[in-house]
Amino acid sequence: MTMPVWQAVLAVALGALGFFLPFSPAGVAMSLGVLLVLGLARAHAIWRLAPWKEPVMAAGLVLLAYIVAHTLWTTGATAASWEAINRYHELLFAPLLLALMQDGRHRLIFMRALLAGAVLLALAHWVALLVPSLAPILESRRISAGFALAVCAFLVLMRARGQARPWPARALAAFMALTVLLAIEGRTGHVVVIVLVSCAAWLHSPPRWRWAAAVAGPLLVLALAMGSAAMQTRIQETLAGTQPVGPGGTLSSTGIRIELLRVAGDLVRRHAVTGAGFANYSAAHEQAARAMNSPKGSAAAYVQTHWPEVSNPHNEYLMQLIGGGAVSLSLFLAWLGLTFRQALHARPQVSGPLGGVALAFAVGCLFNSLLMDFVEAHLYIALLALLLAENRYAAQNDEHAGGVDRILVIATRQIGDVLLTTPLIRAARRRWPRAHIEVLGFQGTLGMLRGNPDVNGLIESPSRFGWRGLRAFVPKVWRRYDLALVTDPGDRAHLLGWLAASRRSGIIPAAGGSNWWKKQLLDHVVVAGGDRGAVHVTTEKQSLLAPWLDVYGAVPEVVGPASAPLPPNVQAQVMPGAVVVHAPSMWPYKQWPIAHFEVLLNDLLAQGRQVILTGSAGERDRECIAPLRILASPPQLLDLSGQLDFNQLVTLLQGAALYIGPDTSVSHLAAATGVPVIAIFGPTNPMRWAPWPARASTRELFVRSASVQRAGNVTLLQGSLACVPCGRAGCEDHRQSRSDCLVDIKPERVLEEARAILANA
Repeated sequence: MTMPVWQAVLAVALGALGFFLPFSPAGVAMSLGVLLVLGLARAHAIWRLAPWKEPVMAAGLVLLAYIVAHTLWTTGATAASWEAINRYHELLFAPLLLALMQDGRHRLIFMRALLAGAVLLALAHWVALLVPSLAPILESRRISAGFALAVCAFLVLMRARGQARPWPARALAAFMALTVLLAIEGRTGHVVVIVLVSCAAWLHSPPRWRWAAAVAGPLLVLALAMGSAAMQTRIQETLAGTQPVGPGGTLSSTGIRIELLRVAGDLVRRHAVTGAGFANYSAAHEQAARAMNSPKGSAAAYVQTHWPEVSNPHNEYLMQLIGGGAVSLSLFLAWLGLTFRQALHARPQVSGPLGGVALAFAVGCLFNSLLMDFVEAHLYIALLALLLAENRYAAQNDEHAGGVDRILVIATRQIGDVLLTTPLIRAARRRWPRAHIEVLGFQGTLGMLRGNPDVNGLIESPSRFGWRGLRAFVPKVWRRYDLALVTDPGDRAHLLGWLAASRRSGIIPAAGGSNWWKKQLLDHVVVAGGDRGAVHVTTEKQSLLAPWLDVYGAVPEVVGPASAPLPPNVQAQVMPGAVVVHAPSMWPYKQWPIAHFEVLLNDLLAQGRQVILTGSAGERDRECIAPLRILASPPQLLDLSGQLDFNQLVTLLQGAALYIGPDTSVSHLAAATGVPVIAIFGPTNPMRWAPWPARASTRELFVRSASVQRAGNVTLLQGSLACVPCGRAGCEDHRQSRSDCLVDIKPERVLEEARAILANA
């Protein structure tokens, strides 16, 4: 069989397997037979892939080997033994499926076919409500149907995360979950849906709300399902089943399970150490059941008639313990445990789905012997192979041909905004360690990235393009990159992203007339919260990586420029315990009054502290600093404005005892260095723009308004006016405006915080 033909047949076989998994053991058996032949035809290639080296697969094979050995030892090589062993053949097929799902296109075909089969199964249950003659056919498979639809709904919901248009997928997930709750009388499916809703709520919620969401989500689903006839029927049956014998002298489903547990408890006492043998379970169970219910007992007649048909305790944990003893149960638990461990260490796109699917299987095993059930076991094993293949092979594909080798981060904003893109850049570096990452920004704004270990190159563009400049610039970026991350919601940034890369993830404003065409250019959209939003800009920028990385629980890490030695003449004058004060703001509406700075400096100088003034060489900075530099002579008051670049400024800040400044880029830089920071904020919303502390431990650190806020090494002060923060450009809403809320922050408040910090230094 030539390679193209083999690939084509493999695609068809995987598609057939996916389609039949939710409802047809016969279809699955035929598909697995074809896949086995295909695997044997490429045995040497599968041997090189070594899928059995995956810890989960290795544990499954060890468990299967033990089941085979134990069964042959206890029963011999009989037909019953081979039948019992065959119930666990899924453990052998798992590594084969892992190897055969190496190609991402084949995984996509399998997943789409699986969803097609699940949708067909769900539709059949709704049709059965209108056509009662179909109900008996579906009733016999209600447990497997509920389990399959619940798990498929969870996978669809998880794969919708980060998509530009997630609602169709979410609607499909809701349809399958509601089918389980409202149209299928299967308690296992109901329980699995509730467990997976809790899991999905946890994974989709911010850290501070996870526990609340994980409890509230299932309660809402349960309240919705209580209106279902299927749910009410199962609840009534469960309650009625607590009675020993139902109408007509027979046991209800719940009564049967109670009797199963009673008998299994007796078998555990007898066989927990060495096991009764997987092929011997029926005989051992019948013997124990007859002994417990004869000659009298509430269920004696029913047991004497029907109990010989029982081949498992409807609990996989008890099945392993009774069938193979403590060793078998230990191996089974290790197999499950390694799956959860793999989920914790898997790629973010795989971690949540793998953990949720494994949790659904582990919970389902409490109510049924799922590993020996053809539908549930085949479905779980196939999804396990799919997700492990995605984890194993997608990383290789992403980082080599056709993946993400070159990344352009577009940060066409001011200096402070550029610094706040560094958590995004750091996350991208962790996701693609060998990628070439470049940053595009305006001339004079990229200094904060010099020496950044995550950045391979800086591209400066003029703030205004002429025709010639544009014609010269376009060839430098045209389709040179695999991925563009557009951190600026402006029109030009999005056009540059379209020029630079075939795949684009970008931020758009919450309300913008040009949003319609920007969305068409983007593969992934992040909607900016604006100045009145509740998400910090570092977290918002990280969200650009949602399709490739689990960013919902990641804490941003602002990375400052590399430090550089101070000029010798400056180093000679800097004293230990100095206080760095940055007085100027770029815009007047963010400017704390210079008169307040004068009071602050005089008090610090009176304490014997050296005060070091920082700023740029620009005209506005010089005007702000001029009244301050005359308050004392060097070196007690040292004016270094215009003398240091950002790398040297990092060195100065790292050696300082305290930094004090307004809402400006240097305050963000100071916070990143770890020096204690006092930031003086006016109309700006700190939930969005507060200086991000070094070594932050959570994603939500600040509230909209508080007289004093402390987070890590950052202390943030705000005015007490009722309008704080208004999110506008000052009281007159333009950049040259005044801000009464800044005047309201008196020097005495700043000095109080400064004295406390310096006393503890």
